[in-house]
Amino acid sequence: MRAFRRQKGRYVARLDAGERAVVASVVADVAELLGAGRFEDGPPPAAGPDAGPDGSPGGAPDVGAWQVRTAPLPPPQDPAVRRLLPDASRDDPEVAGEFRRLTEDDLRARKIARLRCLWTSLVHGEPGWPEHALVVHPRSADDVAACLTDLRLVLGERLDLRTDEDSEALYDGLGDGDEDDVRAYLASVYGALSWLQESLLAVMLDAPDPSPGGRTGDDG
Repeated sequence: MRAFRRQKGRYVARLDAGERAVVASVVADVAELLGAGRFEDGPPPAAGPDAGPDGSPGGAPDVGAWQVRTAPLPPPQDPAVRRLLPDASRDDPEVAGEFRRLTEDDLRARKIARLRCLWTSLVHGEPGWPEHALVVHPRSADDVAACLTDLRLVLGERLDLRTDEDSEALYDGLGDGDEDDVRAYLASVYGALSWLQESLLAVMLDAPDPSPGGRTGDDG
């Protein structure tokens, strides 16, 4: 895995086939937690410049039918999903439930659409680029960064990470060989995604200023 860098007007990271498969699997798992079907079972993505961010034609993501709920929604039972869909109010369950009623379906759909876009990039690649390239258009970079945050939230919950000290202890345990196989695997994926996200944010911050006379960055 190599960090994101600016190349030909895009943000490009390098992931080998195994790394792409692992990240794509985590993306699909998180989308399924949010209520999506398995991405692998869906139709292939639409080709061409007019494809939407989730592979749908016409440039608009398929976020599902709009629903009208009449009763407040309880919080998700799975703590990982609750990290993705947090309470609007910690002090007032009634306010939190009403806010969920108004917003949760749309938020789930938007997160799923973003995850599908990232999954499509990982599995199908980008036409005209090497197969190892994970290519992110600058206008989609915020969505990709948000996806990586969602992946890390779920993995962090599964690893029971609550503080920076928890993360440091986790990495120390990996170095000492103290973690079991499943936890070590999740920890290694969590660490890789954290590093990948940091590199994306760094290249986003270093992007050239589009204003007249703005600075230019590496676009090799």
